[in-house]
Amino acid sequence: MRKIIVPLCLFFTGVLSAQEANDSLRSKYIDEVEIIGTKPVIAGRSDYVGKLPLKNLENPQVYTGITSTLITQQKIYNMDDVVRNSPGISKSTDGWAGSVMYGGATYVSRGFATQIKALNGLANNITMPSDVQNVSAIEVIKGPSATLFGGIITSYGGLINRVTKKPYDDYSLGVDVSAGSFSFNRIGIDLNLPINKAKTLLSRTNVAYSNQGTFTDNGGYTKNLLVAPSFSYQLSDKVKIGLSSEFNATEVAGMGSRTMFSLTPNAVKQYVAEILEDAGASETYISSIVEEMPTTIKEGFGTENIKDFGLNRKRSFYNKNLVTTGQTFNLNATVEYKISDTWKSATSALYSSGNDDGYEVRMVLLPNVVKGVITALLSGDLTSIDYGTAGADYMGRMTRKYETSVNTHQIQQNFVGDFKIATMRNRMVLGLDYYYHDNQSYWRTFQSNEYGSLFGYAYPGIFDVVAVKGENSNYYDFEKNNIDYLFQTAQTDASKKPFGGTTSVYSTYVNDVLNITSRLLVNAGVRFDRFIAKGIYDGATDSWSEGYNQNAVSPKFGVVYQPILNTLSVFANYQTGFTNKNGTDKNNNLFKPEHSFQFEAGLKYALFDGNFTGTLSVYDIRVKDIVRNDPDDIDFNIQDGTQKSRGFEAEILGNPFPNFNVMFGYAYNDSKYEKADESVNGLRPTTAGAKNQFNVWLHYHFQTYNFLNNFSIGAGGNYVGKTYVMNQAPDGAFIVPAYTLVNAKISYDKPSYSFALRANNLLNLDIWTGNAGIYPQMPRQIVGSVALKF
Repeated sequence: MRKIIVPLCLFFTGVLSAQEANDSLRSKYIDEVEIIGTKPVIAGRSDYVGKLPLKNLENPQVYTGITSTLITQQKIYNMDDVVRNSPGISKSTDGWAGSVMYGGATYVSRGFATQIKALNGLANNITMPSDVQNVSAIEVIKGPSATLFGGIITSYGGLINRVTKKPYDDYSLGVDVSAGSFSFNRIGIDLNLPINKAKTLLSRTNVAYSNQGTFTDNGGYTKNLLVAPSFSYQLSDKVKIGLSSEFNATEVAGMGSRTMFSLTPNAVKQYVAEILEDAGASETYISSIVEEMPTTIKEGFGTENIKDFGLNRKRSFYNKNLVTTGQTFNLNATVEYKISDTWKSATSALYSSGNDDGYEVRMVLLPNVVKGVITALLSGDLTSIDYGTAGADYMGRMTRKYETSVNTHQIQQNFVGDFKIATMRNRMVLGLDYYYHDNQSYWRTFQSNEYGSLFGYAYPGIFDVVAVKGENSNYYDFEKNNIDYLFQTAQTDASKKPFGGTTSVYSTYVNDVLNITSRLLVNAGVRFDRFIAKGIYDGATDSWSEGYNQNAVSPKFGVVYQPILNTLSVFANYQTGFTNKNGTDKNNNLFKPEHSFQFEAGLKYALFDGNFTGTLSVYDIRVKDIVRNDPDDIDFNIQDGTQKSRGFEAEILGNPFPNFNVMFGYAYNDSKYEKADESVNGLRPTTAGAKNQFNVWLHYHFQTYNFLNNFSIGAGGNYVGKTYVMNQAPDGAFIVPAYTLVNAKISYDKPSYSFALRANNLLNLDIWTGNAGIYPQMPRQIVGSVALKF
């Protein structure tokens, strides 16, 4: 038997093992052992997307399966860089650093926010590791997908599934050490080890430790430790058992703050009216003051583009002793039993838990009118108010302290059949699913004017005010000791109670793919969910509140026709999604589930023996009963939104000649509210991301007889059009400008070692992302790595 060079955490020359490709418990991401550059590095098949073993050409749903081969080729170590390889996906927010519930990046897909919340096809509604060490593939699944995945982890634009590495029947050890600018350093270890001579009991352990320093002035850092053992046992020719787990620990110091633009002119008017009312001002006087205040963002802030504020991404405005720690653990067990030649049973269970403790930091940009009103109020002279000039010269520094514990578990039973009805091939999955989620959080805030607060006015959560530019004598006051003192002496009563709840979901579903002919396939599926929210427990009253029950039905249909068998397919689909919604509006009307409906059509191709593959599609998604902020009362939500999201996506992957890989992706999205309050009707939602996005990656591996032999070079990037931090009438819009992110790498690869150098944000552009709040992104970073394989 010829020896196969098996890659590990680095896939030093881009090899993908035959065992990994053909393991029946996982998606089949590549057909044979292959060197980087000679085959597409995007998966052509998935067992998770349809919960059936379907080739991409047979599946009427659009998805991108990003393999570990591509991850190694690009020399990347975090999920953000992986997800960017999918057309139409861009990062929206960075999440709350270290939080097990609200941490992790949020991305935009087809006009809707989504996160990496699926683990091996199961719901893992806890922040997952950001390191790629234990990743076999990332599947970006497009469009509403509730029929097979429910409403817990899916968004109307799709979901992202993280597939973990599994053991195979050979010994191998890989070690990767990397270091770079901004105090980046990392070590990754991947050990695959058969345990018995028969190689029926296999093990694999992945470990990674990393430290990433900040690019700001406070010396902050993020430290992360990942330990991920996994086992596989072939009990008999009919039974296979898998067991895998991950422990992830994160410590974040002085990183993760965001700049908020929540004080729009109309929000300021509401706050000012409340303050003046509390001060005893008459309704007539309040109305006269409010009418004179700015109405639009341009009038209040002096600009609609965040680049005009001159925000300095290197100034942190807070101390690195504001530390957040978080720990998560998951345990995934699978049992696969061959019932007959046509049916098998697949049982999966996932247990996850996590806890955190830390600080959420916000910088709230203050329009100058706020200072004029507060100054007049505190002076007692309300007869004349100096509104100042249009602009935002100050920021309010705001923080909350949180502690969270989360526990979830899921049990899923699938019966998968592959049989014939007359002469027609029929593939079917019948599924039962139970999901349980429990979380308890404390979000502590304070209200004090000890440190000046909001220009001297005590306002919940506001620590003090600093100038956006120039000198600040109080610059270093925003630190742990001062903040903890306020939590001890001025914590609000409301924040002493826990926030959270307990939910259970009982589901059953079926998905069927019938070959009418070898070229024509039809797909139909449906899901029923029973959602039970027990609500929130109050220990003081020994009672539960806010509990509710809801039912949801989610059908899907699809058709695929291959005019050229295994080469070209034309497809269309109808898919649905839903999100259970709790709560009421200010009139105490109960919210009902939101629902989404997608129609999509397009073509998929695999030309020239699979050397050119891709997808072209157009889609139309409609959502009704969207819950959003009440523009007339910022303390409540309303449910009147109907959103339309239409677009076009293209993905082209190819090997024009040996050892040369090309990837192109383009996405256009037109998203807007159609039937909603006048404040947002006809406008693009802030969560919809950019209208236009483009991604590219070019890579060449030299196999020559000169000094370039075994060198690899690669370059690519992402263009993301302008997005909105705020977009509503009559305020107007806050615009985050478009940006182009360029990355490049060079490496020297041999079967037993590799040297690489990568540049992130090669052009060193000042990039910001976000909605509602914005996050500064990493400047140019150079990372070098050395990898060894034994």
